[in-house]
Amino acid sequence: MNMVITGLGIVAPGVGKPAEALAPVMKPEPGWFDVAATLPGRGYKRLPSACQYLLVAARAAITDADDPLSSVDPTRRAAVVGTNNAGAELLEQIDRTIIDSGSGELSPITAPFMAMSSFASRLSIEHAIQGFNLTTNSPRTAGLDAIGIAVRALRTKRADVLVVGATEDAPPPGQRTGAPDVGAAALVCEPVEVAMARGVTVYGTCRVRSFFLDPARPDTGILPTGLAQVDTALDDSPVGEAVRAWAGTHREHTVDVDSGCLTPMRVLLGLLATGEDRPVKRTVLTASAEGTVALAELEVSPRNYIIERS
Repeated sequence: MNMVITGLGIVAPGVGKPAEALAPVMKPEPGWFDVAATLPGRGYKRLPSACQYLLVAARAAITDADDPLSSVDPTRRAAVVGTNNAGAELLEQIDRTIIDSGSGELSPITAPFMAMSSFASRLSIEHAIQGFNLTTNSPRTAGLDAIGIAVRALRTKRADVLVVGATEDAPPPGQRTGAPDVGAAALVCEPVEVAMARGVTVYGTCRVRSFFLDPARPDTGILPTGLAQVDTALDDSPVGEAVRAWAGTHREHTVDVDSGCLTPMRVLLGLLATGEDRPVKRTVLTASAEGTVALAELEVSPRNYIIERS
């Protein structure tokens, strides 16, 4: 595996650091996120919440990785961000403003965020990421899908360092199917040889595989066998139940959350952050009611594992 994870960051209700990411998902209470404290300075207060969450989580991950971006040409920096509901409520507000008052009343600050790629674009502006910037959008699996893209990008030498994230905000009440999946998580991924040269802490490695099951007849026969210990993030849809039965004995972290993609990323971050006394293999498995399935296979490094300088 050419890619290693060297930085972790997370922002979520009741979660103060990556090692707490495995805690149950909490309902966001008013005031849980302090923009002024976490994003001091001008130009942040009126950004959509999901954009604010992503910026804070990414800053934490980059700092945790000892700022690998500073030594990499901006054209070799890249970002991949997964989301499903980040702009759902904002889009509803934009539609209502246009219907009631006309497009001239739209805010010039938030209007660009009707395009989901804008959430990741602000991240690139903040950190001079000029390689590529991609956004993955799908229920439940988008965050793990983003990691899969990052792994392939490093393997094919499309970038020298990647910031990979997932960010979500609560959808409008009419679109909610459970507790809102709110917050953001971020990883810093880089080639193993670069991490060795920098002599930084490595949390582990990851590869991701994606599948599709017909929601009407979810046949799990296409899913792989012989996986390491499985941690799931599943709902009670026919697809979720089929995957749950296929996975067998496992540890289930998910809850009655909506179709956001943050919860699987929280599980992944939590496993990497807590580590073990020795290298261990773990699997994070998630699926959506729409039939998408994503499976992340981790090799978690021992706690405080540092790759020696070559």
